Amino acid sequence: YDLITSSIRKLEVFTPNRVSHRSATPHPIGWMAPPEHRGKLNVDAAVGRRGQNEAVDAIFRVHARRFMGASAFISTNIGDSATLEALAIREGLALAEDLNESRIHVASDCKVAVDDIHHLYKGSYGAIVQEIFQYRSSFETCNIIHEFRSSNIEAHKLAKHALSLGVGRHVWLGQPNGLGFVPVNVVTE
Repeated sequence: YDLITSSIRKLEVFTPNRVSHRSATPHPIGWMAPPEHRGKLNVDAAVGRRGQNEAVDAIFRVHARRFMGASAFISTNIGDSATLEALAIREGLALAEDLNESRIHVASDCKVAVDDIHHLYKGSYGAIVQEIFQYRSSFETCNIIHEFRSSNIEAHKLAKHALSLGVGRHVWLGQPNGLGFVPVNVVTE
């Protein structure tokens, strides 16, 4: 009995009172600059409250943090969030092509979609992944990465805003007219 009690007390000393599932490292907050000499696309997706409308979007900035353009595609009844996030990445590539940019850095807050693209996922939205994979080869440089939502705020706000627009593709080039939540220049320190 004493041996068991002693062992339990030792375990209590080494067992934390509370287990935290959060990362000890804080997530970056705000826009993160791309590698040198590349433009950056932040992409996101959103679903309307009733689930009828869905929006995917992209915002493009150059390394100097200057707004170059944005686009949003609004549709109905596409389905699951990973499919929408993959479509947002494809929308970003289309915007970069519209802007005639060849060295790009694409950031999505959906790790599943980014990983699926890197592993050439062949499941339910495999055709979109394949299209993205082929699309990438038309750029001089095209990295697709995951960033946390805290670094993707503008794209998230645009996706939510786009739900109020009509079905189809909407593009803003040069100035974010009507998008007051998208500053022309991002200031980060």
